[in-house]
Amino acid sequence: MFEQGKYFKEFFIDNKYIGQLPCTKDREEIGYYGRKYELLQEDIILTNKKKIKKGTEVNTIIYPVCGKIIIKTI
Repeated sequence: MFEQGKYFKEFFIDNKYIGQLPCTKDREEIGYYGRKYELLQEDIILTNKKKIKKGTEVNTIIYPVCGKIIIKTI
């Protein structure tokens, strides 16, 4: 059995990569086809210590972090 790990969200401003944050899955499509434009409701500090201010329009893409194989012993 395979268990899906966590997800991370990449942030882009004017198609320029800014950084990423760990997150939960908030949409059906993941990867490039699941990209979404969002208007930030609060300031965000990314994993690379960059800050994006409230009210900024960003493009986001969600990617899965590698999962793990679960071995059940009987």
